[in-house]
Amino acid sequence: MCSLRLKRTVLRCLFACFFVAVTGSCWAQVSSQEAMRGEVEKSERQIREVRIEIGNRYEKKLAELRSVYQKAADLENALAVRAEEQRVAMEPNRPLEGRHLAEEPRLLREAQAELLSKQAEMISQIVQSIVPKLVELKKTLTVAGKLDEAVEFRSTIERFQDAMSPAQKLSNNSLVTAEEVFQAFQSSRERAEKMYRGPRLNLRGKVMGVRPDPKDPSAFTLVLFGGMEGAFVDCAFVSPEYRVREERVGQNLFFVVSKNNAEVLRSQRGLVVEVLGKCEGAEGAVRFGGCSILKR
Repeated sequence: MCSLRLKRTVLRCLFACFFVAVTGSCWAQVSSQEAMRGEVEKSERQIREVRIEIGNRYEKKLAELRSVYQKAADLENALAVRAEEQRVAMEPNRPLEGRHLAEEPRLLREAQAELLSKQAEMISQIVQSIVPKLVELKKTLTVAGKLDEAVEFRSTIERFQDAMSPAQKLSNNSLVTAEEVFQAFQSSRERAEKMYRGPRLNLRGKVMGVRPDPKDPSAFTLVLFGGMEGAFVDCAFVSPEYRVREERVGQNLFFVVSKNNAEVLRSQRGLVVEVLGKCEGAEGAVRFGGCSILKR
């Protein structure tokens, strides 16, 4: 009888522990989602504040430029600047975007380009701070089977990335970083495919090493660092024109790329290199194919 009671007590304790563990896990996930939503609101507010700050600077710059052209008796350029002032006054928060870049006058375009660059830099800092956290939460929710919540945060990631850089296909020879491309594929494969696949891109990144090419066992890829642990971008070079190998000299390990037996790149781990190639998508690692080394 005592043995039966003991068994029942043990079972009740085990059930209670299981219930607490499951409930605690659920509450932890809900809590982390709410905390992340709070961070999202804060980051979106910061982005709005950046745009307003840049808009205020732009408004002051326009007034300065119009004054310069008026004093120089340059009617055409003074009118062009005034027209831009009127556009700004008609739009809320005085937005400045790439589509507003003017061909002429030159001083106006230079001022726009400078402020757009500063705006992009400030927004990029905000986005790069929150997006990795959102990516990790999206992964956690996916593993837990909370697919609708994962989709919600994927949409949030895309919204932040659009604030930093609209999702549009890049042109040939555009400069991208290994970290940028890898994070884009981790965040939203569809968005990354739209942006990076197709054009021949100038890829910049830190060398991690070399490894066998899964698509060509007789060749090796040059591996660039994708910005986090386990994040790689494989660069597969044109074969047999190019050859990638490791080379040890004393205590030093070098990663060498040769073209027609002539060395075109010699690097150690951690050094930044630039490679020209086409993004072929991501299966674990991001892959760039048909790669070559840019001439300097």
